[in-house]
Amino acid sequence: MDFKQILMERYATKKFDGRDIGSDKLNAILDMARYTPSAINLQPWKVKVISDQATKDVLSPLAMGQEQIKSCSHLLIFCANTDFEGHSALLVKGMKKAGAPEDEITWMEDFMGDFIKGMSPEYRVSEAQAHAFMAALTTIYAAKSLGVDSCPMQGFDPVGFSKVLKLPPTLIPTLLVPLGFPADEPLPKDRFPKEELVF
Repeated sequence: MDFKQILMERYATKKFDGRDIGSDKLNAILDMARYTPSAINLQPWKVKVISDQATKDVLSPLAMGQEQIKSCSHLLIFCANTDFEGHSALLVKGMKKAGAPEDEITWMEDFMGDFIKGMSPEYRVSEAQAHAFMAALTTIYAAKSLGVDSCPMQGFDPVGFSKVLKLPPTLIPTLLVPLGFPADEPLPKDRFPKEELVF
């Protein structure tokens, strides 16, 4: 399936048939998501994977009872990760393991340090959330490339999700992406003409 076909056939699935997509497809989708672009390669996002029905049932009322939560195979919760220092340390560790020259590592440490130091608390959140959205988008198209449907969802209570899942304060639930096989039919794809969006 070429990318244009993926783009045209993907749709916001409103109801799944409950079948398990299988660990092979799930792992392949999540592995592709790792290659989402990010500023300075900091990758400030994490994804919580929920597969058990009991947890999905508890989370469903916190997402306005939307059908996708209960009927999907796996619910992915994309979290903005405001622990930029932690991800910076991981990046440096990876550079050292890969055998990067010491001067490159030092330059990167200094550059990231200055970048992070200049962040306000609000900017940390918005920057991390922007990256969480990009990672979710990569995941949605990766899933479709493997014949798995999805539905990006913002209609949920992030504070409630955090409490149920016992997330640390550095992880902010930002977008839900349920995965599965559809039990509905896509509506005709309707978008604004290019002239309305490009100037």
